[in-house]
Amino acid sequence: MVMARKLIICFFLCSGIGLSQEVRLSAKTNANTFPLGSWIDVYVEGKSDVVVDSIAPIVKDSIGSFEIVSIERKGTDFQWLIRLTTIDSGKVFLPPVEFGYKMKSDTNTHKAFTNSLLLTITGVTIDPQGEIKDIKPPLSAPWLFEDFLPYLIVLIVLAALAGGYYYYWRKMKQKKDILADVKVVIPPHREALAALRALEEKKMWQQGLVKEYYSEVTEIIRRFFERRWNIIALEMTTDEILVQIKHVPEALLVWKEMGSFFLTADLVKFAKYQPAPAEHEQEMHAAYEIVRSMVPKTSIEIEPQSQEVTADVR
Repeated sequence: MVMARKLIICFFLCSGIGLSQEVRLSAKTNANTFPLGSWIDVYVEGKSDVVVDSIAPIVKDSIGSFEIVSIERKGTDFQWLIRLTTIDSGKVFLPPVEFGYKMKSDTNTHKAFTNSLLLTITGVTIDPQGEIKDIKPPLSAPWLFEDFLPYLIVLIVLAALAGGYYYYWRKMKQKKDILADVKVVIPPHREALAALRALEEKKMWQQGLVKEYYSEVTEIIRRFFERRWNIIALEMTTDEILVQIKHVPEALLVWKEMGSFFLTADLVKFAKYQPAPAEHEQEMHAAYEIVRSMVPKTSIEIEPQSQEVTADVR
């Protein structure tokens, strides 16, 4: 009883705030009773005896035990809609709402207050004799295009990556197929000349490896004959080789050099002959002359069946 009397006295005291103010504000609701958790719309109207430059409510997140949902100014007059909610039930006191305003040619901020309100918040009615039911599961919201959009973007990106990889793989496969079909063949004379230069750089006879030196130089020439004239020179004796290439016009041009070349090599390999240093040089010179005299006249030869390209650079 005492508590109710205090609330009534406070209500009338707060309702009288602003009687002497230049700006008078009043707050009201469409009803005095609201269900727990519902929105409570408080309508504020103001009147002014002076010219007001600006006015707005001075509130933060809550007013008393009420949480502020939104504050909206209605029209150009002094009218506001303050939407509140609360989790308290029973008789709940809404204290005066503080406003700040400024007048023309006055930089000071003045304050004005609405009247307070006493509202009734009804809770959920529970029937103790009622049937006990399970809690309802949450409702499933319908799928919208915005829900599918992230998955769609991921699928598009994955498809683009897969397409790019497939395109790259096809290009590389085509390039490998082309390289596999085209084979560059080194001409016999170029291969022989390169082998002779490499043998010179070894300096074998200068190191006492005379027999090995003559074996290698003759093997280079024999391999050259095999590729140039299609004879099995590596398995033939010197006489057999000379018989095989005697009909070749190019061989007749260096016939004397070939005879001396093979004879000296056979003496070193089979008769333990020890040539002088000048004869070592002459043997290499003869090898070069044999190869150079048998270089084909055409510089480029193409074999259609194996698609092999033969380049001749002297």
